[in-house]
Amino acid sequence: MELQVEGRNLDIRKVWQEKIEAEKARLTRHHAGLIHHLRVSIEETASHKSGGYEVRLVAGVPNDTVVVSRKGESVRTILGEAFDTLGLQLKELQRKRRQFSPPRAPELEDPEAA
Repeated sequence: MELQVEGRNLDIRKVWQEKIEAEKARLTRHHAGLIHHLRVSIEETASHKSGGYEVRLVAGVPNDTVVVSRKGESVRTILGEAFDTLGLQLKELQRKRRQFSPPRAPELEDPEAA
C-alpha cells in the first residue's frame, strides 16, 4: 500500500506520523491487498466552531474510492476515529462484494485425462 501524508497550514508531528503508521499496519493486517493507495491529510482549521483540526483519509481500492473526514480538537483522537470508520467502511465494502459477486462455475473435468 502506498501512503501519502500531507499537512495543510501545519507541520506533521512525529507522534501523528507514528499513529498513522500504526493504523496503516492495522489496516494492512485486516484488509490485506484491498487498499492500493492511502492519503492522509491533516488540516488546521481557522474556524473556532469546527474545532482545531480536520483529518481526511482517502483510500483507493479496486473500482472504488473510500473517503473519511473527521473534525475535532485533538489530532490523535480524530486520527483514531477516522481510521476506525475507514476500517468499518472497508469491511462493509468487502461484505457487499462477496454478497453480490456471481457464483463461480464448477470446473469441468477433462474427459481425456480419465
